Amino acid sequence: MIFGKNKSLACFKPNPAAALRLICFPCAGGGASMYRRWAEISSDVEVWAVNYPGRESLHDQSFADSTDALVELILENLDVFKAKPMVLYGHSFGAFVAFDCAYKLQQLGVTPKGLVVSARRAPQLAAQFLITDMPEKSFVDELDRLGGLPDAIRNSQEMMDFYLPIIKADLYLNDHCLVPATAKVDCPICLYSATKDKVADRTELEAWRDVTTAHFQHKTFEGGHFFIQDQVELFLASLKPVLLSYGQESDEDLIAF
Repeated sequence: MIFGKNKSLACFKPNPAAALRLICFPCAGGGASMYRRWAEISSDVEVWAVNYPGRESLHDQSFADSTDALVELILENLDVFKAKPMVLYGHSFGAFVAFDCAYKLQQLGVTPKGLVVSARRAPQLAAQFLITDMPEKSFVDELDRLGGLPDAIRNSQEMMDFYLPIIKADLYLNDHCLVPATAKVDCPICLYSATKDKVADRTELEAWRDVTTAHFQHKTFEGGHFFIQDQVELFLASLKPVLLSYGQESDEDLIAF
């Protein structure tokens, strides 16, 4: 394993020969390790994963107090983003962070080849309600209802005590983050959603097409909010050709039809 400049980026299996770099952003409460298995997706893809403060390699740091601060920390690793053509991927809260990074990278003249997102409303839409304003029991019950709490955590009080503060800190940012209505990226976006995911409705999901000037596609899986983990092999089999197609596109190909 190797790390980026400030340990907010990790690569579990360095692959210098890979033509494309995939940089993955975790969901609320998650860390880089949720993407460990993805390192085998393709010999043509080198997988990096982001860590947010307060967990894993950044366990000794305080939680980020804003998405701006979080993105600034991640983009201190600009050399990792610039070294190869790259695609950004984010799940749930990570989808917002990935978009914000892509947007700010573009302003720095470093446009990703593509952006893949899953299981979240589009970044220009405000939250319909603020889950982190709820009392703790109601907060946990609502997470359960939405399918946003993995069984491995929900069924262990020790895991709940450890992860709940991390999840709540991330979801506070998720509740309050928003990009300007005019914010767009010039790379294609591929959205994944699940048929039984209650976190975002179809209108909120489809609004991702409004934040790209390039091609948009929407792929649907059976399952709930954590379909990318519950069906990891099927998901990676679907993701691989998307990534490789982005890696083969020229800048001219990114222009929307």
